[in-house]
Amino acid sequence: MITITISGREPISVDWYPGMNAQNALELAYNNVTFGTQFYGYHLGYMVVMINGTYDSPTSGYYWEFFYNGTSSNSGIDSTQLNDGDSISFNNTQYNSVTHKGTLLEVKHFDANRENAN
Repeated sequence: MITITISGREPISVDWYPGMNAQNALELAYNNVTFGTQFYGYHLGYMVVMINGTYDSPTSGYYWEFFYNGTSSNSGIDSTQLNDGDSISFNNTQYNSVTHKGTLLEVKHFDANRENAN
């Protein structure tokens, strides 16, 4: 069983299967979650940019931060392999340059601001 938690909502459980990644788990929760992704290159993979109609917001600095077993993930949802009993969560978090230095949230923040500058 995989537990999915999204910013303060009740956890959702989906059945685990061998080879499952975090994106597969979200797809199995389709009755409770809609989500959008963006590809950040082969090293990082796909990251969530929208959940249930709430998008990353570079103007306010809020982004969907992805956690794997309670720790900020350093890989995208398609490259995060899950084991039975794992948990994934997504928090709509305001980017902080000190707290998020070296994390995927920093990548999303700088990528979004680079796109907005063009």
